[in-house]
Amino acid sequence: MRSLVDRLLAIPCALLPKRYWQSFDLPMANMAPVSSWVTMLGGFVIGVPGYFAFLDRLRNTKGVSILDISKAQVEGRLAETAEVSAIPSVLYMTAPLQFLFTPTGLLAGYMVLSGLVRIAGSYIDEAHGDPILSGADWLGRRLFTSRQQRVVRVERARLERADEPDRRYDGEWAGLTSVDFVIVSARRKPGWSRGTWVITNDGWFVLGEPFDRPMPNGLRTVYPLTAQTTLEAVRKSVQYELPPLRPTSVNPPKAGHHQPKAETTRAREES
Repeated sequence: MRSLVDRLLAIPCALLPKRYWQSFDLPMANMAPVSSWVTMLGGFVIGVPGYFAFLDRLRNTKGVSILDISKAQVEGRLAETAEVSAIPSVLYMTAPLQFLFTPTGLLAGYMVLSGLVRIAGSYIDEAHGDPILSGADWLGRRLFTSRQQRVVRVERARLERADEPDRRYDGEWAGLTSVDFVIVSARRKPGWSRGTWVITNDGWFVLGEPFDRPMPNGLRTVYPLTAQTTLEAVRKSVQYELPPLRPTSVNPPKAGHHQPKAETTRAREES
C-alpha cells in the first residue's frame, strides 16, 4: 500500500525540476514517463471540450460585421454581443488556430506539447520536469548567483583598494620553502588556479594554491610558483611576463635620508 501511495505522489512531483527529485523519498525517475503521459492526456481532456465550446461561441455570434469579426480574430477574442446569424466559413477554417490563442487553448496546447517532449526524454534516459518550472528555476538560480557574485566582487574590490603592478618575491618572503618565488597581485587573475602551468621567458612554472594576504595597500593575492623540471602533460597553461625579483631584506634608505652622525664621522676617519 505504501508503495502505491508513493507512486501516486511521484506523478505530480515529477513536474518539479529534476534537481529537486532527490529531495523526495519517492520513485520520481520511475514515474516520470507516467507523469508525462498524464500531462499530455490532460491537455486533450481540457482542449477537446474547450475547442467545441469555442466553436459554439462562434456559431452563436450575431450582429457582428465581417470587419468586426476579423478584428476579433486578430485580437484573439470575439465580441459577446454579436448578433449575426452565421459566421463565414473562413472563420471555421481558422478556428483551430484561433482556439490556440485563447487561455484554454494555450493551456491545453502547452500540456500536450510539454507532455510529448517529456515522454520522448523519458525514453532516451533524459527525463526532466515541467519545462516552464525548470526554466523558472534556472532563471531564478542564475539571477541569485549573479547577485551574489556581484556582492562578492564589490566587497573584494573594497578590500583590494587601489590597483598596482604585480610584484615578485622569493618563497621566503611568503614563508614558503618549497617554492621558487611568489607573484603578489592586486587583483585575482582569471584562470590562475592550482596546477596551472605559467609559461614565461625564464622558464615554465607550476602554480601552487593561491592565497590572500592583507598588506598595507590592501588585500593581495599571492600565487606560489615552482619551476617545472619534469616532463608532464600540460593540461592548462597561461602566458605571463615575470616582473623583476624584489629583495626581501630591509629596504635601502629613501632619497633625502641622512646617515647617523657616528657613521658619518667614521667614514671621514677612514678616508
